[in-house]
Amino acid sequence: MPMQPGYTLLIIPLHSSLEATSFFLWLKRMKELEQQRDVLWHGLEMVDRARNWYHQEIHGVDQRLRHGSEGLGDNDKIQHVNYCLCDFISNAERMLLPHHRTAQPDAEHLSRRKDRRFQQRTLDSLKQQNYFLTKEVSKKSQWITHLEQEKAVLIKQLLEAQFEGHAQSSWSSSIFV
Repeated sequence: MPMQPGYTLLIIPLHSSLEATSFFLWLKRMKELEQQRDVLWHGLEMVDRARNWYHQEIHGVDQRLRHGSEGLGDNDKIQHVNYCLCDFISNAERMLLPHHRTAQPDAEHLSRRKDRRFQQRTLDSLKQQNYFLTKEVSKKSQWITHLEQEKAVLIKQLLEAQFEGHAQSSWSSSIFV
């Protein structure tokens, strides 16, 4: 059987089936703990990547500040990433039970807890949608205000051009008379 790197094969002679069962369960638990450790290391690597991404974004903003750039950052993307991180952390904290708890909850309690988690996820999702929709409405409202201001300027220019055209035509007609 091929072995994975980082793991050791250990053969221990056991004298009774109880001892063998106990050893097997211990070995199984050790394997589960090693897998959990590997998953946690992978998660830590992902957190490091996220930290690097944040540092790059901060560096970019600092550069724009130093050079007086007017370029707008992607605030919506950053806020979305922040929201997702907060949501992930709060869900992880809610879902992970303390390791010292040994009593198994009854089926009714599990069902209520699943319902609460589902309701909380639904509520969190609705809050997120509401946040983004509110931002979108705000942007559209600002755009409408901008367009109305441009419209007012154009109407004013049109009226001025018509007035000047009318004044010039009446001035030129009075010269020819």
